[in-house]
Amino acid sequence: MNKLVVFFLFLFVFSCLTFAFENVVVVSYPEEEQVNTVIKDCKNHKEKIKKLEDFALKSYNNNQYNLALYAYDKLLSFKKNSKRKEFSYYMVSGDIYCLNNNYFLGIEMYKKALSIYRKNEEINIKIANLYLRNNVYELAQEFFNDVLKNNKNSIDAKKGLGNLFYLQNRYQKAIFYYEQLDFLHVDKDTILKMADSYTNLNDISKAIKILEKYAENTESFEILLFLGQLYIENNEYVKAKKLFLNLHKNHSNNFKVCLYLANVYDLLGETSLSKHMLELSYKINSSYCTTDILQAKVAYKLGYISQAKKYAHNALAKAKTVFLRNQAHKCLNFLQNK
Repeated sequence: MNKLVVFFLFLFVFSCLTFAFENVVVVSYPEEEQVNTVIKDCKNHKEKIKKLEDFALKSYNNNQYNLALYAYDKLLSFKKNSKRKEFSYYMVSGDIYCLNNNYFLGIEMYKKALSIYRKNEEINIKIANLYLRNNVYELAQEFFNDVLKNNKNSIDAKKGLGNLFYLQNRYQKAIFYYEQLDFLHVDKDTILKMADSYTNLNDISKAIKILEKYAENTESFEILLFLGQLYIENNEYVKAKKLFLNLHKNHSNNFKVCLYLANVYDLLGETSLSKHMLELSYKINSSYCTTDILQAKVAYKLGYISQAKKYAHNALAKAKTVFLRNQAHKCLNFLQNK
């Protein structure tokens, strides 16, 4: 009886495996079928390449990335590709994998392209930036440095190294590379990082000069907001007031603009105006502990002690960091003694 049970069990498992295998075999890949259809009636190798390249590009532009990958894979299977073509196929395949957040296969494709043209700057930069995006700093630095060995004036490599050291909070090293960039080729994101690096190095005046220079030719909300903050930190309250008033004209519903303007009014002793701006910022967003702390400070100056205590209690309840909690405690303790 036991042998019979074992036999039927074996037969059942075998049948399941056979059925599964048959299903695997008959699985069709629509993308592969479409790619094969493209070249089905081609008369020669040259025509196949032209058809597949056009199909791959069209698929890529239509965000049909799997189709494009199958097409490039088919192109790479041909043995008579030129180095230039094979390089471009690998590079675009790498781009597609990265667009799909498949960075491992993206790097694999890029490295295959790199094996064809070892000194190609574009592919080295792509690999370096990909490592940088995934916080693999040592390898990113290695590829950026390889680019500089062949082109000491590479903007992308210097910018990449600046970003690499900035992300590691190594601000002096970041500045070393950022400062080598031609200001005409520096984008907003890099300017913000440069200014932040100088701020962290306690050179606020230098950070202000960089932001002011950039703001001369390009009006950017992020740049001006940061510049206004630095004016406040550098005790340049009149400049800060003028800047935030101009920002408020076009961004009257922006919480940060209202809050910073309220802070500037308070620092200049214009308490009533500060209170007005705080009320506006509170309507926009009442969840920030900082707003309540400033509300408490202004209410105290206006003689509304009980209201000030209420704001201080609110600030303590909303505080999400140790620093803000300490500030709220300090404010509340001060008011409770009044």
